[in-house]
Amino acid sequence: MLIETLSVREAREQLPSVLERFRNGDRTPVGVGSHRKTEAVMVPVEVFDELTAERARSLTQAAASVRAEGLTASADVETVMERWTRGEISTEQMRNLVRRLYGAA
Repeated sequence: MLIETLSVREAREQLPSVLERFRNGDRTPVGVGSHRKTEAVMVPVEVFDELTAERARSLTQAAASVRAEGLTASADVETVMERWTRGEISTEQMRNLVRRLYGAA
């Protein structure tokens, strides 16, 4: 996905207008980074909430699948999954942590 990327200086200058766009319903992500290399992305809070809600739904479905197989996830795995749901760690980090917990790393 190609997104508009602002330099740090431009982001600082344009932040009020970007927020105004978001307030007016524009859901288009805006990248920020040095030398226009995207290092972070700004999105309306509604988009962030939808993304984290989708992760929570995925986690709920995965937990139901594990229970349907007669298994349970450890508390450590559940902690890792909650961190992933909140966006604190990437999907790759989550997978690596879970693999390590199960000795499959």
